Amino acid sequence: MADDATFPRFKTAEGRARYLAAYEAPLQDWPVAYDELDIETTLGPTHVIASGPADAPPLILLHSLAGTALVWRANIAALSATRRCYAIDIPGQGGKSVAARRIERPEDYAPWMTELMGALGIGRAAFVGCSFGAFLAARQALATPQRVERVAMIGPPGVFAAMSWRVALTMRTMRLRRRIRRLLGDARDPSARALHARGAPQHGADDAWRRLIGVMMAESPELTVTQTPVFSRAELARIAAPMLLLIGEYEQLYDPAATLRRARQMKPGIEAELVPAADHIAAMAQPDWVNARLARFLGP
Repeated sequence: MADDATFPRFKTAEGRARYLAAYEAPLQDWPVAYDELDIETTLGPTHVIASGPADAPPLILLHSLAGTALVWRANIAALSATRRCYAIDIPGQGGKSVAARRIERPEDYAPWMTELMGALGIGRAAFVGCSFGAFLAARQALATPQRVERVAMIGPPGVFAAMSWRVALTMRTMRLRRRIRRLLGDARDPSARALHARGAPQHGADDAWRRLIGVMMAESPELTVTQTPVFSRAELARIAAPMLLLIGEYEQLYDPAATLRRARQMKPGIEAELVPAADHIAAMAQPDWVNARLARFLGP
């Protein structure tokens, strides 16, 4: 596996196989009918889970860092009732997509998305993104405004606020702390429950997703991740699509209330709300609340 130039880069073939097997469990519980599509792009083969009426308006779903398209399981039934939903495994971020090279700049994703939309027969779509996927959705609205109908962002890093130094330090030292724990004799897979803020509810139906993330954390493959810079006022002014920003009450990337205030100042007309009793992945913590709010934003 050391010679494998693709991402995510697993240490062993067995680790990759274990991860892909763990992917199948939450996929089998996808609550609506779906099609699995594998689209060849210049960035790499991209895996898509498509749900909803084929003739409905398209909605593109972009997941959190390493979260895979399966992060939307608690939302997909509601979203696909009125939209043709395309839940995408972002290349290099886990799931069944593969990045053929290291992705070094956030600008590299916009041509990939444009190519993917063309292959899917989508001229223009609404976007909903979670965390890193929310950042990418906003970048797409900036890069190709003619292709983005509207964009909903759930807990984006960057865009309106940089991550706190505490969160950045935790992410950078996670692999070292896991190695130390194993040297001390703890061979258990890491628990994705550690990713949740204290006090935030955990959606019980997504234990299979948490097990998948636990396997990802245990195998610790190398992902390809870009920076997520804060947008300038001029960049935000160039985004023509209506925007919705949702931030969980227990968000730890940054101060939720301050970020909502900054978003309203930087982007007049944006819809910006706090998701009660939710942490970073608010769509999973409070799916009914988020589904209803997205329905109002997206329209019929």
